Amino acid sequence: MYQPERNTQSFLSQWIPYQAGGGYRYFTGSLAFVLHRVSGIALIVYLILHIISITKAGQMDPTHYDVVMRRFQEPDFKVGEIALWAAVLFHGINGLRILLVDFVLERSHVSKHLFWCFGALIAVLLIVGAIPLVLHSNVQPVVFAGGN
Repeated sequence: MYQPERNTQSFLSQWIPYQAGGGYRYFTGSLAFVLHRVSGIALIVYLILHIISITKAGQMDPTHYDVVMRRFQEPDFKVGEIALWAAVLFHGINGLRILLVDFVLERSHVSKHLFWCFGALIAVLLIVGAIPLVLHSNVQPVVFAGGN
């Protein structure tokens, strides 16, 4: 019977799930699977938080809504917008890759090449889409509004 090592070095080097006889070997398919699930869960959590924040802000007086909208223009939310754009891009384009591999293409070994080609496409679209997200500001952020 296989007994895994219990020292600190083995724990740090083998923290990922293992099978008897060695560590789990991650490959492109498992990477795509995990990233697709994580981006889907992140989009669901974002959607719920977005609906809650906009609903709560809309139920209060108009000045409170303006403060919330100005808060959404601050740099930390800009980073969040770019992360949201990355999640939407990856989840959508990887979903197209899954459809192509499952229903259109007859050979499954094309999946790895499609993953990396679509990954390059995602990187290009992420950069192109992040530029207007960073530059856009239709209201003055709270930090620059004099504390209001």
